[in-house]
Amino acid sequence: MKMEKTKKKTNNRKILGGAIIAVALVIGLALLSMFIEKIPNGYVGVVYSPNGGVQNETLGQGWHLVGLFDKVTKYPVRMQTVNYKDIQVATSDGKSVTVDFAYNYSIQPDKVVAVFNKFGPVEVEQIEESYLRTRLWAAGRKAIAKYSVIDTYGEKSSEAASKVQDLFSDDVGRLGFTVDNLTLGVPKPDKSTQAAIDKRVEAAQELERKQIELKIAQAEAEKKKIEAEGIAKYNEIIKKSISKEVIQNKWIEKWDGKMPKAMGSNQLIEIPIDETPSQQGQ
Repeated sequence: MKMEKTKKKTNNRKILGGAIIAVALVIGLALLSMFIEKIPNGYVGVVYSPNGGVQNETLGQGWHLVGLFDKVTKYPVRMQTVNYKDIQVATSDGKSVTVDFAYNYSIQPDKVVAVFNKFGPVEVEQIEESYLRTRLWAAGRKAIAKYSVIDTYGEKSSEAASKVQDLFSDDVGRLGFTVDNLTLGVPKPDKSTQAAIDKRVEAAQELERKQIELKIAQAEAEKKKIEAEGIAKYNEIIKKSISKEVIQNKWIEKWDGKMPKAMGSNQLIEIPIDETPSQQGQ
């Protein structure tokens, strides 16, 4: 009985010891995780310490040991894609349109500390939806105001997008943002503006149709003129090629040797008759 109790106590101590070790291990890992920060690929981290403020040295991708109370803010240094829906702008002809924008951006690695100093320890998504969105709206409003609503629909759409990108890039580039590949979606006008657009498009299509018809008519007239000139030239050549001698030659080629029954001054063709020697002597 005593041996059994002793074994039981020993097993209990082992179980308790194992549990304590497991708990200690979990606590240790939890504490260690508080000192470890992972920076994803394509990002850098800015470290802020309550005691020392913002550290000038940033963290590259990978695992890093940081202070217990340090705050790490991550910023993308490789291109990120952002889409903005339903941004309202006005065209040069006073039409209000709603436009979708898409662009790529990154933050220059040597400027991430400056970005942190301006915005503080906020997620980069908040900067996209506040500061960057506002600056893009300002650039879009300024650039698109130089184009008519038809221009934004047509061949000048790419040109307008390029102007927006130039203004936007210059504006936010001073802070350290690099903008690339900005695209302008198809404008969405209100009903009255859409009706005006439809009328202008129809008028342009009608004008194009008439111009095509005119070109076809001109081509047909030119073709008939060329054909008539060709026929006239052909008739002239034929007329010049038919002489009295040619007609006589053709008649002789087809003559069967019989003299015509009617002879006289009204005959169409005169047949030359060679004089015989006896006749020449007479």
